[in-house]
Amino acid sequence: MSNPVVSLKINGREFSGWKKISISRGLEQLAATFELTVTERWSGQAKVIPIKEGDACTLLINGSPLIVGYVDDADPFYTDKEHGMVVSGRDKTGDLIDCSAPSTQFSGRTLGEVATDLCKPFGVGVKVATDIGGPFSRLKNNEGDTIFETLEPAARVRAVLLLSDGIGNLILGGAGTHRVSETLELGRNISRANGKRSFRDRYSKYHVKGQMAGSDNWNTEDAAHPLGVALDKAVTRHRPLTVLAEEQIDQVSAQERAQWERNVRYGRSRRISYTVKGWYHSGGLWQPGYLVPVRDKYLGVNGDRLISGVNLLLDESGFSTKLDLLPRQAFERFELPEPGEDETW
Repeated sequence: MSNPVVSLKINGREFSGWKKISISRGLEQLAATFELTVTERWSGQAKVIPIKEGDACTLLINGSPLIVGYVDDADPFYTDKEHGMVVSGRDKTGDLIDCSAPSTQFSGRTLGEVATDLCKPFGVGVKVATDIGGPFSRLKNNEGDTIFETLEPAARVRAVLLLSDGIGNLILGGAGTHRVSETLELGRNISRANGKRSFRDRYSKYHVKGQMAGSDNWNTEDAAHPLGVALDKAVTRHRPLTVLAEEQIDQVSAQERAQWERNVRYGRSRRISYTVKGWYHSGGLWQPGYLVPVRDKYLGVNGDRLISGVNLLLDESGFSTKLDLLPRQAFERFELPEPGEDETW
């Protein structure tokens, strides 16, 4: 496959010929980001590139939009021999991370309805790609909370991920619903690999404790103090962790929460970064949120991994893609009860 053509469209003009490119998308970041560098030799008279911070822009790959957003920084540089510019920016959801939401309470509204209201002033659409549950009885933010800080706790309660499609929409969805057919295999298409295995946040035994309101028919000690327990048999030394549930929780939910803590902490402890040549696999552009088969005898991996982050690169070595992978468990979602009247979101 031929090398991709990357252009930045601003005010009807397209700028290309970039010497260095970095485009990042991921499940652990909301907004997609880009950084583009152009360098030219002095040609007797320098032409100022008409790109300004704050410009609305569209980043295109082979003519198709990948990022629709704004230029955050436009930094010129020069020496006595050359001149150039570094241009960086994010998609439209970057404003949801930066900007404050109105301090208000949403009652009887679904996550999708609240997200649509909060995102509309920023020109950001909302797409629902999974079950988001019913209306909230009460959803209240704190003074000064950003749009993201308002929506993220509500999404967590509904076991939903906040994602961006890069072209102007907030996605209420999940991860691992699509697959890449091409296998990542050491010695075939992996040119570089880094593994990170950690026990820092893993524990031998997880206790989740909580409380729930009793009733005439439900007022035993177990009802008042539900307890969930989960073991991680890979952690052989004594490392217990007690988690106090932030909200009212019953015995079944406490047990599910303990297992969720174990599974997610295991997933987050097994990171892999692979670098592959080019920006495309056999089915298209590398994208986050996809499951991909991995065969790596050196790291002992033989199975699916979730692509948590994608960094499309162009540098002196040519076009390449850095893929950040995690076990699927790292992005499991556990639906929580809504906070009560006296509890904060």
